[in-house]
Amino acid sequence: MNPLIFWPEFGILFAGTLVGGLAIMPYSLRLLKASSQGKPLKMSIQRLSLLSFLQTAALSAIAIGVGLWVAHSIGLGAPYIEAAIAGTASIQAVATMLSLAVGLGFLGGLILLLADILFLPHLPEPILATARKTTLWENFLASFYGGINEEILMRLFGLSVFVWLLSRIWHTSAGLPTGTVFWTVNVIMAIVFGLGHLPALKGLLGKITPLMFARTLLLNTPIALICGWLFWTYGIEAAIVAHFAADIIYHVGGTIVLRLNDKHHFVS
Repeated sequence: MNPLIFWPEFGILFAGTLVGGLAIMPYSLRLLKASSQGKPLKMSIQRLSLLSFLQTAALSAIAIGVGLWVAHSIGLGAPYIEAAIAGTASIQAVATMLSLAVGLGFLGGLILLLADILFLPHLPEPILATARKTTLWENFLASFYGGINEEILMRLFGLSVFVWLLSRIWHTSAGLPTGTVFWTVNVIMAIVFGLGHLPALKGLLGKITPLMFARTLLLNTPIALICGWLFWTYGIEAAIVAHFAADIIYHVGGTIVLRLNDKHHFVS
């Protein structure tokens, strides 16, 4: 591992997670107020926000440091950032990656949005009420957290570590993970990613019904599989871009669709 590449790479990714940690705050506070159901918070909003941001920073530093170290050992990482640091970046390569990541992200987000419309008549009122109150800019800013922070935690750290561990047992003649190892871990991490959204849902609803459980997995697992493949094939930058694009379509676009439905009653 070249420290002249590692530390600037670490710094760029860490700065990105700090941006994501700040960007998610308005959306998080909105969910917190909805989950508290009018009960007074145990600490001030300012202190809670500061502690949340510091926690995000600490976890991100660990995830990036360990993730990069492990990812580099199995041929993964952030190749476009590394190339930029080394002065060997290719605009054509970046453009190709961006077009694919944005395209897959938009497509994935659109499919998720259309699927969620089917759930719309069955969604509990707390979910609908919170979604109606959430502003478009809160959803837009939250997409930075989804794209940057969640991908670094789930893909750069989680996927890399588990692939590395399994590759100690199953690997190619060159010592690299096999395709079977990657896809096994990719599916597992996609499910874990979906399950990771359940605590916030439980805080909002009080309990999780089988329908809401199925919806949570259905809406989160597919984009996680896509991002895992992009990370494996192109690098963490592609996974970040795709996740961000999907969140823009699903969260921002979904808010617009919900308000149009309330106005015109497309779905009853």
